[in-house]
Amino acid sequence: MENQEINNTAVQETEKQPVETLTIQFSRKLARAFTSSGGKDMVAIKIPNADPEDKRAWEEFVLPVKMVHSDHYGSKTLWAKIPADGSTTLSRSIKPSTEDGTWEKEERTVDNKTLKSMVEAYKLKPKTQGAR
Repeated sequence: MENQEINNTAVQETEKQPVETLTIQFSRKLARAFTSSGGKDMVAIKIPNADPEDKRAWEEFVLPVKMVHSDHYGSKTLWAKIPADGSTTLSRSIKPSTEDGTWEKEERTVDNKTLKSMVEAYKLKPKTQGAR
């Protein structure tokens, strides 16, 4: 009987520990809302290629609409909180080599810390003066 009580308190203590999260910020222009085939509202977020010479389609990942929030004060920025120790699947459309070929999808899984650095890579680029 005493062992059960000890085990129950250990389980309760682990449930109370908060999950460490990462906040990712991205432009509203990179987000596209859609409804999944299951009827859930989702947001697809595109990640620009880090290399300017890379002409392939951008990678994207999907989050539920409830996880994506608008920044205050009319900013053009969106943000989302994701678990720090989790992973996310990125996908990219592959153009067919011939006109009658079929489009394919390339997928890979990255940890969320890497995802944050990929999404926020625009912060590392130097700002251009006078660009409009």
